[in-house]
Amino acid sequence: MGADVQMLVGKIMSDEQFAEALVANPKSTLEEAGIEPTVDLLEALDGVDVNALKELAASFGENQAAV
Repeated sequence: MGADVQMLVGKIMSDEQFAEALVANPKSTLEEAGIEPTVDLLEALDGVDVNALKELAASFGENQAAV
């Protein structure tokens, strides 16, 4: 997993305001966090709610712990 994705997962899990901002305005929130808002990433975030985003982030974290 890339450093950007690891940072993103950690920030989603630890910062409720960031997670909410990411759902509300993914492009600018990613840019402010220093992460390039790629088309794939923006499409993945489109229509996702905060709870689903946290569940997704948690599953990425669990998968990394298993490696």
